[in-house]
Amino acid sequence: MSSVTKRRLPDDDGWWSVLGLRAMPGSATGGQAERVLREHPPIGFTSKGDGGPLSLEQVAALIEAAAQEREQQRELAAIERREADLAEFEAAFEQPNAADVVERGRWSGITRGEATAWCWNLFQYEPHGFVHPGSQVRAEALATLRSGVLPEVFGYPERARELIEKGMTARGYRQLREELGSPMFDPSKVRRS
Repeated sequence: MSSVTKRRLPDDDGWWSVLGLRAMPGSATGGQAERVLREHPPIGFTSKGDGGPLSLEQVAALIEAAAQEREQQRELAAIERREADLAEFEAAFEQPNAADVVERGRWSGITRGEATAWCWNLFQYEPHGFVHPGSQVRAEALATLRSGVLPEVFGYPERARELIEKGMTARGYRQLREELGSPMFDPSKVRRS
């Protein structure tokens, strides 16, 4: 072993805190993990690539770079998702039967294009169905909507009518939400346990 790998890392009452790690109080191993880390500090880190030694600061920098990359990927995915959501909304008005009035069901009396656009608005800005069986209802309703059929779930037809009675259009609703900076539903932020 070289003198670099024999040298212990600085013990600042928890070397792992430099790496952004922390014990998880309340977990089965929380206190024990911290105790073991305090009693057994590593003598160094090695690069998986070339096997060379890395300092604690270098490892911390690698962790920070990975976190920044993940955040950039998350931001890019959010932009792509927002563009896809907007494209689905706009497609509602471009479908061949967009001007046809829905004759049956809870969407009756509203044009197919406007009802479809309301569905997208409400799924994206007033989401429901995060836990089972609601999550299954949501997934099936979105598949139904993408197939061209208007789903009648989560009280969305009634919510759309309520907004229409107040003088709101699907486009106006979306514009208002955008002006207010309202977040659109992000499926990646739904906690799964």
